[in-house]
Amino acid sequence: MEKKFTFTRLSAALLVLILVIGLTACSNGAGDESDAENNGNAASGQGDLTPVRIGFPSAGGDWPGTLLGVVKEYGYLEEYLNPLGYTADLQAFVGAAPAIHEALVSDELDYVVYAGMASVLSKSNGVEHTLLSIGSWGSNWKLVVRTGAGIESLADLKGKKLAYTRGASPHMYAIRVLNEAGLTFDDIEPLNSTIPEGLAGIISNTIDATVVLAGQEAELVAAGNAEVIHNGFVADPDTYYEPMVFIGRTEAYKANPDVAVAIQKALLKAKDKAKSDVDAYFELQAERSGYPLAVVLETAERDLDISAPLNLDAKYIDSLKEIERFLRENELITGTIDYDAWVDDYVVKTAAEEYAGEK
Repeated sequence: MEKKFTFTRLSAALLVLILVIGLTACSNGAGDESDAENNGNAASGQGDLTPVRIGFPSAGGDWPGTLLGVVKEYGYLEEYLNPLGYTADLQAFVGAAPAIHEALVSDELDYVVYAGMASVLSKSNGVEHTLLSIGSWGSNWKLVVRTGAGIESLADLKGKKLAYTRGASPHMYAIRVLNEAGLTFDDIEPLNSTIPEGLAGIISNTIDATVVLAGQEAELVAAGNAEVIHNGFVADPDTYYEPMVFIGRTEAYKANPDVAVAIQKALLKAKDKAKSDVDAYFELQAERSGYPLAVVLETAERDLDISAPLNLDAKYIDSLKEIERFLRENELITGTIDYDAWVDDYVVKTAAEEYAGEK
């Protein structure tokens, strides 16, 4: 039976705090206890501008990473939203996809940039959102095991405690890693947890393995507390790569599609900025995330046309359909998706035309 991973000892709680502080030392920090954290560029001090609430998953800090991080760094959202009467409210969700879905259902978010798997899961379960663009393509997940846990290969995971985040990309990644070893969740002791909880469990010897976003394991590996036994970035891309998506809560999007166009143009400008100096782009990711540059480069694709497509090409839609099939086969969803109704190419086409005309 799956368990929710919790700590009962003070030392474990302190480890979580220390770990989160260490991982976000060069960012602005987590700030408060809620899943959603305002990055400080919302409506406050913006006069009559209406906030556009944009969510993204977080492991503890408020740095969005990838192109959304570039957008934040250079104020591109304000550049395109302010003339329309709006301002950006970027919100980081430590609770990842499940917390983001709650916010979408309760109308507390307007737009989201997050994993394709999560978008498929929520859409198939009736969450009303529209797919507007594919923000990125690749895999940044790793499987980390506790030093001394007796795990030298994926097959050794049998009978071990493995932490992951249910209903988010780490869930799908964990299933696929286990399948690669001929195992299923029935062969392990699965623990539903946040990433910081999983990492803290490695330190406190309360779990054996955990799924992490590349880079989050660096300090533990350097200290000899953990080892990486699987890296999705260098694994079979047909199995482990997935798109990150830009979606809009359907009601918010339909109310003013130009807002979504403005966000997409901000991402296009961020891509051009990153392409103009790819090394500086990765250095920015390292500086703002707090990870060493070498760690960032471990899962870095220098061709941004590959890693950040910003389109709705059939390749990525087919990938989402494959994810839907995978989730259904593993009994994680029961509903189906009408892709003709879900996918709206107005934003991609309009933003591309307007941005090309403005350059």
